[in-house]
Amino acid sequence: MSRYFSRLFFTSPLLLLGIVAGSATAADTPTTNVSTAQLPTPGERTESTGTPWVAQGRRSDMSVPAVAALEEGTGSTPQGMGQVTSVSQLSDVRPTDWAYQALASLVEKYGCIAGYPDGTFRGNRAATRYEMAAALNACLDVISDRFATKEDLATLQRLMDEFKAELATLRGRVDKLEARTAQLEARQFATLTKLNATVIFNISDVLTPDTAALRPGAPGPAPNAPTNPVANTRVRLNFDTSFYGKDRLRLRLQAANITPYSQVMLTNMGRLSYDGNNNNAFELQKAFYSFPVTSRGQMILDFVGGEFNDNINNFNPFLQSSDTGALSRFGRFNPIYRAGNAANAAGVTFKYNVLQNKERGTGVTLNVGYLAPNANNPDPTLNNGLNGFFDGAYAALAQVDVQPIKNLALGVTYVHSYGLDPFGGTGSSLARSAANPLNLGIGVAAQAADSVGFQFTYRPIKQLNLAGWAGYANVYQVRLAGPRREAEIVNWAITFASPDLWRKGDLAGLVFGQPPQLISITNVPGVPGESYTRFNSYHLEGFYRFAVSKNISVTPGVIAIFNPNSNANNDAIVVGAIRTTFSF
Repeated sequence: MSRYFSRLFFTSPLLLLGIVAGSATAADTPTTNVSTAQLPTPGERTESTGTPWVAQGRRSDMSVPAVAALEEGTGSTPQGMGQVTSVSQLSDVRPTDWAYQALASLVEKYGCIAGYPDGTFRGNRAATRYEMAAALNACLDVISDRFATKEDLATLQRLMDEFKAELATLRGRVDKLEARTAQLEARQFATLTKLNATVIFNISDVLTPDTAALRPGAPGPAPNAPTNPVANTRVRLNFDTSFYGKDRLRLRLQAANITPYSQVMLTNMGRLSYDGNNNNAFELQKAFYSFPVTSRGQMILDFVGGEFNDNINNFNPFLQSSDTGALSRFGRFNPIYRAGNAANAAGVTFKYNVLQNKERGTGVTLNVGYLAPNANNPDPTLNNGLNGFFDGAYAALAQVDVQPIKNLALGVTYVHSYGLDPFGGTGSSLARSAANPLNLGIGVAAQAADSVGFQFTYRPIKQLNLAGWAGYANVYQVRLAGPRREAEIVNWAITFASPDLWRKGDLAGLVFGQPPQLISITNVPGVPGESYTRFNSYHLEGFYRFAVSKNISVTPGVIAIFNPNSNANNDAIVVGAIRTTFSF
């Protein structure tokens, strides 16, 4: 008995909703003739056509013509009646009806309503007591199916008591797991930090036996350079963190044991793009933070290992990477971008899109940057006074990028540097401002350079990209009495890249050009300038990158240097290399 009372208690609101819904449209429909239906006596069956607004439950044995009976468990209705699942299926029910929400709840939440075959509800009709009884019975069935009875609750309690010990054990295990999870969450990386790593395995050898004599014009061939094939490696672990989605903090750990070939060649012209040796000890090799400034600008703050070529466009997109691009140091990009590069270089770079049309692929970008290679050392009395962020060695850059059409980009670059190699260890030994000829009795602290570069990249078709550059530098003495010593240095190159040539991820590359070399020198005592500029050096490089998989590539190639160090008496230097790169 108590079960029926509880069911009646739970369904009383539904019954009220049904009464309200049944008379909703009746209240909204104006009539001039209102008649009151006579209530039938017990046992009498009404002949009224009624309103089919009740879906039959399990106890719908009353024969009420006005009730749209629903067969138990089948969802079917008697002929002539239509079960509805959404109030929108009832064409004569409008959202403006005052009982619209009540009717929608009965139809869509409890499924206690059915409609006429013509898709109407006819809520302006009065409901009989038999119809109300059928409505109550159907809704009681819905409630009994959806809510637990006292018998169900008693069974659940008995099961809980029976497995009380097991539940306590399980609760203890969950508590331990929560404690361990909290500990792991406290120690985990930031959710916005990602690891981007590359591992290079290198096998290479100098295929020719000669070194490059330092001074052009020296008689006879250079002495033999006994070299052996080498196998070495470089590992880079980049940790990239974003704090609000548009910024990036990068920390790079690097370990390498790839000895530069300049030690045996006596020139930088044949160096590999990925060389470097710290005896495979991991160290912080790079750290920077970049963030947007307005919608068009970007600021890059370098703390360790700052490089202009990483911060701005260097116009050689397919060959610029030391991991997967050109095999040689010279073949990556114009050496003008290496000014100021050093292990402890710190500085700032700002880029601003003056004009940009993404649909047409055109735009103009301004770039300015400053790097100090010895920014970490505050002592001005050491290193010839080149320490510190200011008043020491530095490089200041300005560049304009122009993209007149979608597949063509042009760039003009100017760099003023002081107390450093304007080409960052690329080119002939004689072209380095820190070596011969300008530092004869001067020292690097008394040298400055003004460098200009012109770059382009053009992709006429998908499988071909052309890029190239030309660079000029005027290196001169400062803070020294007497005639001003000067030297002029030039370099140029043209590169060809064919991406996805054989299959997706492959890359064929060809580089031909002239590494940085002297073309004139004046006012250096005892040094005839023409002896340094008699012959031109040339760089020729070819390689093919095989994409073994998405994360593995193998790149064999050959680098040839003709007239190294601008000396025709030097035999060509040929370097063969196979670079295997793993990225993850």
